[in-house]
Amino acid sequence: MFTEYMMKNAEKQWTTKAGYEAIVVVQPQGHRCGYVKVPKGHPVDYRQYDEIDIDVHGGSTYRDYDNDGTIFGFDCAHYGDAPDVSLMDLKYRLVHDQLCSVENIYVDGVIRSLDYCIEECENMAKQFKELETNQHTDI
Repeated sequence: MFTEYMMKNAEKQWTTKAGYEAIVVVQPQGHRCGYVKVPKGHPVDYRQYDEIDIDVHGGSTYRDYDNDGTIFGFDCAHYGDAPDVSLMDLKYRLVHDQLCSVENIYVDGVIRSLDYCIEECENMAKQFKELETNQHTDI
């Protein structure tokens, strides 16, 4: 099960092609984050997010665990990313609008779409499946 916060702010939840649970969450600042849960006993179970070699947007930036396994995630709030203003909470939108009227922030940033985040979660899940299948210990 994903955290209560994730479930409350989920834009999409599904089972990946590799068979893992995944979720895309919208943050109040308008950025999306993607998460994939690996089952207990997986080679990366209980590892820190920065201890795994997974190719995903901005690198793995999140890890949490519960009785069923470990959740790894990435965010789309890096340099070069831009928030989706239509998804922002009102208080962040007001600040965003004020900043944009004074400075040209996010001019070159890219809004990472739901489809983009789904693809990144699928990519992450595929890599986790390969690690599970190979039982690769040098992660």
